Order: sequence, then C-alpha cells, then structure tokens
Amino acid sequence: MSKPLTEHSMNLTIPQFGIEIPGCDYVLRPGSYGVIRNQSGGVAVVFTPLGVFLPGGGREAGESDEAALLREVMEECGLHIQISHRIGVADELVFAKNEQCYFRKRSIFFAAELAADAPLMSTEPDHRLLWLPVGDALQQLHHESQRWALNASAGSSGVSM
Repeated sequence: MSKPLTEHSMNLTIPQFGIEIPGCDYVLRPGSYGVIRNQSGGVAVVFTPLGVFLPGGGREAGESDEAALLREVMEECGLHIQISHRIGVADELVFAKNEQCYFRKRSIFFAAELAADAPLMSTEPDHRLLWLPVGDALQQLHHESQRWALNASAGSSGVSM
C-alpha cells in the first residue's frame, strides 16, 4: 500500500493501492462497488475477461454513489440489491491498456444484500456472476482495494473468513 491521500471535504484519509509511477498523470475515475452477500454468506463476484471483481463500476455524471451501484449491479449481474451501509473509500492506481491511460479509481464501497429472489438477465454477456465464500473471493479478486473492502466488510459484520 502506498501513501494515503486526504479527502479535504470530508477530512478523511483514503487508502491508496497500486504503485504510483512518478511523472504520470492519473485521471480520477469515481465509482461504486458492492460487497453483496446471499443468504448462505456467499459474496457476489463478477468474472470478466479482465479478471474477477466486485460488482460495480464507474459513476455517470450527475449520478449518486448509491444510484451508480444499483445501476452497475443490474447491468453486470441482473440483480436487485438493497444497500445497507457504506464500508469506505479507497483509491486504486491502474493502467487501462484499452484506453492507454492511467486512472486513479476512487471507489466507494457499500455492503448490500439481495432485494429480490431471482436474478434477471445481465446486459453484459462477458460478465458472469458467481457466489464465492469470502476466503475464495479474497484470493481471486483482481484489485487490492476490493480485497480491502471485503476484509473491512467481513470484519464489521462478524463473518469469518
């Protein structure tokens, strides 16, 4: 983990993951991600061609953090969820090969549960939803910030890993 940043408006220290490359300009990309559990205690993860991730993604202009999460989870997983609380904020420094750009992904993480029994159809055919035990999800998640959020969520909910 690299040096933390301070979010001045909220006076919070934001954990930063990834290696900051000196001289590179990082584009801030805000997004929302969910630690979503089912009744068995499994955690929702999305398998994509780029890796395994928590459900979620980038926030659109004018969209709230919560609305972004609800939209992204519906698009990626076909799930209706209910957000229970905010877990925290973390930055992940990444290089996007497709866009040839360095991003500072500022992710807001939320704990959530299923709001409906049956999933609908995902609109992203290369995304596959799986429910994993917490320990397996921690081993497979691509981003360190997402592992951090899952650990933070597991610690606060009493779920063992």
